[in-house]
Amino acid sequence: MIPSISHILRRLRGAHLALLVALDDTGSLSKAADRIGVSQPAATKALREIETMFGAQLFNRSSKGMEPNELGRSIIRGALRLRAEVTAIRNEMAQILSGAGVRLSVGAVMGAVPVVLSSAVAALHQSYPELSLEVSEGTSANLLRMLDQRLIDLAIARPSVSPHSNAYDFTPLNPEHLLLVVGPKSPLAKRRKLKLQDLAGCRWLVFPPQMPMRRLLEEEFVDAGIDFPVSVIETDSTFATTTFLGEYENLIAVMPNSVADYMSARKLVTVLPVRIRRQADPYGIVTRKGTPISPVMQRFTDACLQATLAVT
Repeated sequence: MIPSISHILRRLRGAHLALLVALDDTGSLSKAADRIGVSQPAATKALREIETMFGAQLFNRSSKGMEPNELGRSIIRGALRLRAEVTAIRNEMAQILSGAGVRLSVGAVMGAVPVVLSSAVAALHQSYPELSLEVSEGTSANLLRMLDQRLIDLAIARPSVSPHSNAYDFTPLNPEHLLLVVGPKSPLAKRRKLKLQDLAGCRWLVFPPQMPMRRLLEEEFVDAGIDFPVSVIETDSTFATTTFLGEYENLIAVMPNSVADYMSARKLVTVLPVRIRRQADPYGIVTRKGTPISPVMQRFTDACLQATLAVT
C-alpha cells in the first residue's frame, strides 16, 4: 500500500534526498556516505528509514553495488526535482537579498522564439534591468510537464496537447502554419513551382509523432493521396534541423513559418513553394490554473502580446 502524502512529509528529511541522489550517482552505499559526509552505518540507517517510509524496497543489492529498481528510479527523479526547486529558491533568495533583482523562468515552443520571445525579452529587460531570466525551448508536451513540476513559471505553448488542458490558464498569441524548407545546397532550392506530390520520393526530416505539426503534415499527405515517407529523421531540435539541412542536399524539413522566415532571411534555408493548407492550434501564454501572477510575469505576458500585434 502506498503511504499517504502526510505520512511521507512528516518523515522525509533533506538528508534522505541527498542520500538517494548520492546512491544514484555512485552505486555504492559507502561512497554515497562519503559523498554526503556521514558514516556508513548512518547511511544504512537512513536508507532503511527511506524504504520504510515508502513501504517498499527501492534498490537492488548485489556484489557489484546498489542499483535503483523502478520504484527507486521514480523516487530519485522526484528527489532531483526537489533539489532543483530548492536550489532555485535559494538562488532567488540570494539575488533578492543582494539587490540583484527578480528572477523569471520561461519555456517556449520553437515557433515562438524568433519573433515573440526575442521581442518580449528585450522589452522585459527595459522594465527590469536587473532581471535574471532562464529560457527553455521544447515541445508543448515537455513544457507543460515542466510547468506542472514547477520548473518554469510560465510557458509559450499549446495546452491543447494535454489531456488535462483545463488545468491551465491560456492567453492565445499566434496561429502557426507549416513551411517546407531545404538547405542552400539542395537542387530544389531553385524550383519555382512544386507540389507535395513532387516531393514524395525525397528524404524527410520531420517532427516526432506525438507533436501536433507532425499530425498536420501526415494529414496533408493523406489529402494529397500519397503515402507518408517511411524513412524519416525525427527531431524537435532547431539546431539539429539546420545542421542536417546544411549537410544533406536531398533533405526536406518542416518548420513553423516564423522559424522558416528567420532562417531564410539569414540564407540558412530556402522555403519551397509548396502550400500546406492546415494550420496548427495557436500557441500562447500558459500558466497553471490559479497561479498568482507576479508583476514580472504580467509584464512578460504584455510584451508577448505586443510582439504578436507587431507582426500581425
